[in-house]
Amino acid sequence: MKSRRRSIAVFSISALDLFAAALGAFILIVLVLFPYYRLGGTDVSFEELEQLVERRREAASSAQTELSEIRAIRAEIRLLDLQYRTTAEEMSEIEAKIREVQRQTAEIEIPDPPPVPEPDPTPDPKPEPIPEPPRSINRGVEFSILGLATSKKDIAIVVDMSGSMQAHRGKVTAAINEVLGQMKPDNRFVIIGYRGGPTFDTYPRNGRLTAANATNLSSARRFADGLSARFGGGTPTQSALLRALNVRPEAVILMSDGQPDDGQPGTIITNITARNRGRAEIHTVAIGDYTQDRNLTLFLQELARRNRGDFVGRAR
Repeated sequence: MKSRRRSIAVFSISALDLFAAALGAFILIVLVLFPYYRLGGTDVSFEELEQLVERRREAASSAQTELSEIRAIRAEIRLLDLQYRTTAEEMSEIEAKIREVQRQTAEIEIPDPPPVPEPDPTPDPKPEPIPEPPRSINRGVEFSILGLATSKKDIAIVVDMSGSMQAHRGKVTAAINEVLGQMKPDNRFVIIGYRGGPTFDTYPRNGRLTAANATNLSSARRFADGLSARFGGGTPTQSALLRALNVRPEAVILMSDGQPDDGQPGTIITNITARNRGRAEIHTVAIGDYTQDRNLTLFLQELARRNRGDFVGRAR
């Protein structure tokens, strides 16, 4: 019996086709990706990589430091903002207290002058004594004008130049010249005219005390003669007195015909007295028919009384 021949095929044609197709696909992929192969690697050396890493670490550390500084600045800003708010609240409280004090001061009424005693109807056979000067000669009175007397050497003459003073031009000029006529060579003086604004006209022009020599007195009289031509505006008396006290005179002579318009009279008296601190005498002169203006009279009387000065009226 003959044995049958077996034909054994390890690979079939179909398998070879499959392998060939796979190999072709692999070769095609390699050819496509070959240009990018170099880009996938690196030409940087290990030392350069270490340097790069170190630089990045330094940059990160610097960024961390800057971040910490920013946080510190933010904390400081928050602290300053808190301090500002606290200060603003304290300032608001202080301003409220100041307004309250000003309100209370403005409500203070200046007391009326004491009544003049009525004359005794019984005739007095004795002759009436001659009235004494406003201040005793023994106290060293240097000059007496308009019923005022002082021993002080440095005098500031403060003149109201408001519009209402136009009716009293002659009185004002005469009063200033009367003061200047009493000056001696060892006196010093300054004239400060004031009106709304406030605006000031001064002699000398620098607004400071000047020697009472013949030349300066002559120039001051010419200045006084032309002062009335510039009358007009309001009556900022408080500002004028503060300006006069700034030149540090020993005595101030204020001439005015009306109440100030830059503050309440009671407040102005308090402010000027506190600013003066008793350093200068403040004398006051009411110009015009002051008897018809009770408030002006009370203001000038009280201002003079609190500052060691005298008050007089100049009606003619």
